Amino acid sequence: MNAQSSVDVVVWLVRDTCRLQDNPALDRAVEEAKTRSATVLALACLEPRRWKDEQFGCSRSGAQWRRFRAESLVALRESLERKKSGLWIAAGAPSDVISTFPPHIRVTTVVTDLPVAPDEQKENASLVALGLEVLAVQVDELFDAGQIKNALDQLPSSFTKFRKTIEKKQGVTPPEPIGAVTPSALLSQPWKDPDDLATALAVAVSTSTEVEARGGEVAAQKIWRDYLESGALSSYKKTRNAFFGRTQSSHLSAWLAHGCLSARMMWWDILDYEQQNGANESTYWLRFELLWREFFRWYSREAGSGLFRREGPSGQAVVYQENPAGFSQWCGGQTGVNIIDAAMRELAQTGWLSNRARQLAASYLIYDLNLDWRLGAAWFESQLVDFDVASNWGNWAYIAGVGPDPRGGRIFNVESQAERYDSDQHYRTRWLNSQ
Repeated sequence: MNAQSSVDVVVWLVRDTCRLQDNPALDRAVEEAKTRSATVLALACLEPRRWKDEQFGCSRSGAQWRRFRAESLVALRESLERKKSGLWIAAGAPSDVISTFPPHIRVTTVVTDLPVAPDEQKENASLVALGLEVLAVQVDELFDAGQIKNALDQLPSSFTKFRKTIEKKQGVTPPEPIGAVTPSALLSQPWKDPDDLATALAVAVSTSTEVEARGGEVAAQKIWRDYLESGALSSYKKTRNAFFGRTQSSHLSAWLAHGCLSARMMWWDILDYEQQNGANESTYWLRFELLWREFFRWYSREAGSGLFRREGPSGQAVVYQENPAGFSQWCGGQTGVNIIDAAMRELAQTGWLSNRARQLAASYLIYDLNLDWRLGAAWFESQLVDFDVASNWGNWAYIAGVGPDPRGGRIFNVESQAERYDSDQHYRTRWLNSQ
């Protein structure tokens, strides 16, 4: 084909789903391309809102998140190239990037993930403003919109109501295998990879974490298989609140957040595990945690911009103090409260925290320091390698009492929690001596 011959293109816009397996957006892009006698062009954008912007004085992403995302995109590109396809990687908002495509590439349709937050909805609107058809496909939920609608007249205001109803009325659809990828090897990327990609790839992986958090679908599959083969799932509920330990929790949150691992695949793998090894409260509990993730994704869509307001989706009036020094001490692990300082230092050095440590850090900021919960949510967003907009902001709103908690918030006694879950002070000693 002549380099300047016109070619019709269906863009598969990769957002938070860096995998081939069980990827309905990719499958839909392939279907659309066949219908239109077009070619699938996979595109990933290093968007300024995530790679450059700030909120509440905090970066929208941390070095470990950017490294993990860059590794995941490079791994996805390699997987596509093995299938005679490819992945274009560019810096900029999708609408800006597509506007700079060479004139012989005629984009008719953009297929991407169904947004869970307003930022992605605005970006889709910008694509529509270019005259493009945008198909937003559900990619990373356990249940599709039809199942949710059939089971629930409206989204419940609490997780417990959601879980009990959805478990009773709906089953999780099995994951889809990797489908055929329409070759696009003749469409060479017309620019060099962004400098931000190389910068992110050069960031060292933290050696202080229990798991070497390398991005990509292959790495995700290995971590998941190793966890299942270890048998640790059978004791997950008993160990999940530990502050550290390789098999104390699944450590899969980063691969889920970047879409390297399918939640539906995990669900069905757990069912298979139960068939082979027996079901118990622990094996159920990891599916229970996947349901929490599911709830927050639908809750975020329902709440919209309300999730990011001080009063949260609940509209609960709250008054916080202005205490920049206190916030700075909290961020830097200099509060004088050992368990909080240990947690915040671990977060800064590794980009990861156990679920229990996240809850304690949030409770301390909100109820002991009396600071705006959104400051904490924004700081976590700037640090976490496993940042997920729905789970992060939803959980912070939940603990602050302005989200989906009928009890009006969760207050933890951080000292008693430290003695309960770190009685030998191993965790505190490890991180308080790390600086």
